[in-house]
Amino acid sequence: MWRPTDHLEARFDRLRQIVTLWEIRYNQLPSHAMELFDAQDIASIRELLMEKRELRRLIPDMKDFIERWEPVSQMVGSGDEEQETS
Repeated sequence: MWRPTDHLEARFDRLRQIVTLWEIRYNQLPSHAMELFDAQDIASIRELLMEKRELRRLIPDMKDFIERWEPVSQMVGSGDEEQETS
């Protein structure tokens, strides 16, 4: 049976996937920066540094959000009482 929290669970799963992608991107930034350094592309290096700062802020914030609110979303739909219609 469909529960109102089904969509919330899927949304938290999606948020975890996004955090994982952000972590992968964050870990790839140094190699991209080296490539840009070799090409002497200072403007792009600057953009990467800004992206790195943003990811450094977003990743823990999103993890904290998930940790804080996912248990609440599970409690919303934890009632086992199902109403049957005749």
